[in-house]
Amino acid sequence: MNPRPSALPTDVVLVHDYLNQRGGAERVVLELAAMFPGAPIYTSLYRPGSTFPEFRALDVRTSFMDRLPVDRRFRALLPLYPAAFRSLGPIDAGLVISSSSGWAHAVRTTPRAFHAVYCYTPARWLYETRVGDRTIGSAVALALASRYLRPWDRRAASHPDLYIAISELVRARIRERYGRDAPVVYPPVDTERFRPTPRGERLLVVSRLLPYKRVDLVVEAATRAGIGLDVVGVGPALDDLRRRAGPTVHFHGRLPDEEITQLFQRCRAFCLPGSEDFGITPIEANAAGKPVVAFAGGGALETIDEGVTGAFFAEASVEGLLEALARCDAIISTPAEIAAQARRFSATAFRERLTRVLHAAITNDV
Repeated sequence: MNPRPSALPTDVVLVHDYLNQRGGAERVVLELAAMFPGAPIYTSLYRPGSTFPEFRALDVRTSFMDRLPVDRRFRALLPLYPAAFRSLGPIDAGLVISSSSGWAHAVRTTPRAFHAVYCYTPARWLYETRVGDRTIGSAVALALASRYLRPWDRRAASHPDLYIAISELVRARIRERYGRDAPVVYPPVDTERFRPTPRGERLLVVSRLLPYKRVDLVVEAATRAGIGLDVVGVGPALDDLRRRAGPTVHFHGRLPDEEITQLFQRCRAFCLPGSEDFGITPIEANAAGKPVVAFAGGGALETIDEGVTGAFFAEASVEGLLEALARCDAIISTPAEIAAQARRFSATAFRERLTRVLHAAITNDV
């Protein structure tokens, strides 16, 4: 670990929305915990069996919501989260870092604390119109709750000293919704977990299986072209995807990291058919020396280099994806050259950039 600049406080507290998932945000919290050893982690609720086991060794502190017998239905408790995070404070520490996509940014701090928010996106369910997988009843309930929660969210966003965005796309949202500028620090990707290897024969998708992720495009393209495809992930769209799939498509469900790593290292190309705010999996594929076929939107536009580390398709169609795959197959970059590009998003790069941004903000060296 790089030495912490003297301008950074030595007493640090981390805050996260909830610890009951195994996602990219939770990996960021683990990296922050490694970066600031001994820092306690405040959160609304913690379910050790539903998130990464590494949290068991850390100092996790919860709100009153932790006593509620809820895990996967945690989003239904949204009216309680403002009170839950208010109850955690005021937190008295030199540096408070909130890891937030909706709640942790609202934690209260003492006047001496410098409060930085590492923002994955302003609360999507408050500001975006897509209903997604919600039932009509839940959509109506959310619309009613939003009349109260949107003003609360904007007030909460006015208090932290610094916002940090995970991508330029999220930076623009923060500016639009909160009226604040936010430097970009890309999330850490465990690029050291992979070694660049030659391309194989099968395509790969690693994703939650939700309709808006558009995994159906890859399944239909592979089925139509008779191309091998491995799909890793679970979700409500699984049954529909199975119905669309031909014999060349294999659904693996949920796999441990070790097996996913092997699939990355054996694949022909990785497919990202939906738009992500950042997108860790395409960078993991690049770290394994594999090019990416990606929809031309979201964070992929900031991380994938057309014709060097991947190929984009602008039209969300099977034809557009297959045409991009042909361009992807024609890429002449070696696995080592592709992997070198991925290292821009390594854990080391994250620590160095975050340290510089915090140092500049705390010392007003901007």
